[in-house]
Amino acid sequence: MSVLWQRIRGLRGSMPGGSVGWRLAVMATINAVGTGAFLSVSVPFITRSVGLSEGDLGLGLTLSATIALGTAIPIGILADRIGPKKVLVGVSLWRSACFVVYPFVQNLWEFLAVVCVLGLVDKAAAPMEQALVGQVVSSDERIKMIAILRSIRNVGFTVGALAGGIGLLINTRAGYTGILLLNATTLAVLALLASRLPVLNASASSLRRRFSMSVLRDGSFLSFTGINAVLTMHMTLLSIGIPMWITGHTGVSSAVISPLVAVNTVLAVALQVRASRGTDTIAGAAKALVRAGFSLAICCLLLTAAPELPVILAIGVLLLAMVALTGGELWQSAGGWGASYLLAVPGQEGVYLSVFWLGLAVQQIAAPVLVSLVVTTGTAGWVVLAALFAACGLAAPAIGRWAQAQADARAPQEEEAALAEAG
Repeated sequence: MSVLWQRIRGLRGSMPGGSVGWRLAVMATINAVGTGAFLSVSVPFITRSVGLSEGDLGLGLTLSATIALGTAIPIGILADRIGPKKVLVGVSLWRSACFVVYPFVQNLWEFLAVVCVLGLVDKAAAPMEQALVGQVVSSDERIKMIAILRSIRNVGFTVGALAGGIGLLINTRAGYTGILLLNATTLAVLALLASRLPVLNASASSLRRRFSMSVLRDGSFLSFTGINAVLTMHMTLLSIGIPMWITGHTGVSSAVISPLVAVNTVLAVALQVRASRGTDTIAGAAKALVRAGFSLAICCLLLTAAPELPVILAIGVLLLAMVALTGGELWQSAGGWGASYLLAVPGQEGVYLSVFWLGLAVQQIAAPVLVSLVVTTGTAGWVVLAALFAACGLAAPAIGRWAQAQADARAPQEEEAALAEAG
């Protein structure tokens, strides 16, 4: 933890955006601590205090995720009309209210009601935060700012998980309630801080006066969103794939899983900003995704070697696989941020970024099934997954060139439309 904290302190001299950047950092820290605390107690609270089964929990989360998929784009369109700052404030207050009610759930129907209401805005927070960074930080610093925020969030999640551990130790409804209300409080504070951020890169006149769904006809952006969603499967590999592979297919003790995850966390905090360099152009972002694809492919191939090796060598190979996985994570994140900003049509950043994050949400639903199938299949499954990662990475430059050509073609039309609106 001290290493992570020293890394965050080291960002002091390089924080983009000045005081605004520090405000964003405080917001990210508060939000991550609350989220980390909530995630650590959410399952025990529902299963122990409320007395619901894991099946009931899964039903609620599935319904919530399905609702969130349906509302993400409309919320993005609204952000293009009134601004992402107002939407983020509203979404944060909505989520805060849901988590105030959450501790008082007594049965399945109350649980389903709360998580479904929460699902109405649950997938809107991340794209609104990214869109807001694009408005309050200069365009040449926004990727670095997001990279710093991601590093800070990793630390915040860890601190929050430790705080949630207090609730687990108490192991009473009152203890869980305290942690859940902590999360509600952090969201309310986030809304307050967001409402006071000065907007630099957008004025009221730049907000769209009409709704647009043209993003759903933007083939290059949808293609980019698709390959990026596949590459974000590194999250599921970290949380499900590698632990399942270690425990079920190697002779290595499951005790090594936590140290491997710690390696991932430390490297992600230390290297995310460095990995984001050069991704402020379409070509640079595409190159980062190429690296991500090959790094994740190498991770998969290394995992296939672990079952055949003695324990000591297998641990070494698993460590190398985790380093490769982390490299894929860092380059995918940086390339995804850069390209999502650059490929969004000006004035429609809210809906474009909502679609971008929607790809991540779909991946979070589908990836556990796919990764479980890969682990069950064994070596052949890992080889196929490696090929998929590599293919998605290699496709990024061509998609980038396609998107650039489309942007160049519509530039005169956008200029004409802007003049018409101004007149």
